[in-house]
Amino acid sequence: MTRAGLSPSARAAAEPGRGKLRSKVAIVTGAPRSIGRAIAESLAAEGAQVVVHYLSRHEEALATVAALRSGNADAIAVGGDLGDSSAVSALFDQARAHFGGVDIVVANAGATAPLLPVAAISDEVFESLLIANTRATFYVLREAARVVRDGGRIINISSSSVRFPAAGFAAYASSKAAAVITNGILAIELGSRGITANTVMAGPIAAGFLDTGGDLAKGAPSGVMEALAAAAPTGRMGLPSDIGPIVAFLATPEAGWINGQTILANNGAAV
Repeated sequence: MTRAGLSPSARAAAEPGRGKLRSKVAIVTGAPRSIGRAIAESLAAEGAQVVVHYLSRHEEALATVAALRSGNADAIAVGGDLGDSSAVSALFDQARAHFGGVDIVVANAGATAPLLPVAAISDEVFESLLIANTRATFYVLREAARVVRDGGRIINISSSSVRFPAAGFAAYASSKAAAVITNGILAIELGSRGITANTVMAGPIAAGFLDTGGDLAKGAPSGVMEALAAAAPTGRMGLPSDIGPIVAFLATPEAGWINGQTILANNGAAV
């Protein structure tokens, strides 16, 4: 197999000079697939030891761990419902028990629901998104503030729907917005310890939620997916591999002067 056919973590073993995150320990929530897996691979490619968090995708989490290990990265899978603060504490405890500490936390896990106008959003749908995207992410960011070692990195993965209002996205965008503010405040509160806290707002990604049959795709009116692709200058939606390297860069020492920022990663599309 050529190097081009290898995963990022496998390429790291074959390419001298990589390893800006060697000896660093990273937790990536929601990491079995899509953006989470791409982030885990990108961090591992720079030498990080990775905790692959999952909620219910146990087999996929194990497959991600196996892929990281095949590239000579050290990785473990840890399950847990992040809407339960005790499960969040347990996730961090297991990371410290196995690797000795935590340096990088990527709050990527989240949930969505079919696209609906505000008037049609039920209490149940809205509450479920608040639990998954607002409460759970707050618990992760709070624990990161308590546990991450000096000089560490906290990175929140959000959505461009928070920046660009669009019909049907009200419940999802509202539930994702709070963590952007929380992370900005962490940048102020933790900056004296050399810890940075930034948010990456991903544009539409052609995987995960937007897969055919995914929650957002199920409720999307005819033509919406095509419109999302056409909105970008490249004429396509993003891929998980477009986001992973951005997160990995923010985790490196070179990114230490980037703090409290919200980085829009959507190829210039105003959606």
